[in-house]
Amino acid sequence: MSVEVHGSAVKSVIEGCGVFQKRVKALLAEKGIVELELEAWYSLDHVITVITDLSASVGSNLLLEIGKYITKNSVFPPEMDSFEKAVALLDVAYQMNHRNGNYGEYKCIQEDIKTIRFICNVPYPAMVNLGILRGFARKFQSLATIEEVNMNGGGEFIIRL
Repeated sequence: MSVEVHGSAVKSVIEGCGVFQKRVKALLAEKGIVELELEAWYSLDHVITVITDLSASVGSNLLLEIGKYITKNSVFPPEMDSFEKAVALLDVAYQMNHRNGNYGEYKCIQEDIKTIRFICNVPYPAMVNLGILRGFARKFQSLATIEEVNMNGGGEFIIRL
């Protein structure tokens, strides 16, 4: 069985597309995802293909919006009540929203009391992960700065609290 992603995360892909929702729904339908069920599980490969196609046809800024919507729709641990906890628990949340196999991880390295290196070894593009971090900063009204260190793959960021 292949890696799967929770329906609530797929909802974020749709809602994050704004005026391009019709396009994303058509791309998902091509992959067999016609009627989205929030509690169902879907092929991560199909969802990543749709995200990649959207980035190529619409632009990578759309991925930023998708990431921001992930902070609104996905399943999260109840103790995630601040930006600092969101960053620290993001890998736990990622595991809650994915299943069946190796689907990567988010890694936090505390460099000093105010600095976190955030490494995204996940199949989602770096712009999605940047959107997730910015979405949590906004959600918890954090004044943290997020610096892009490496935008290849899932990306790497420096977070200054």
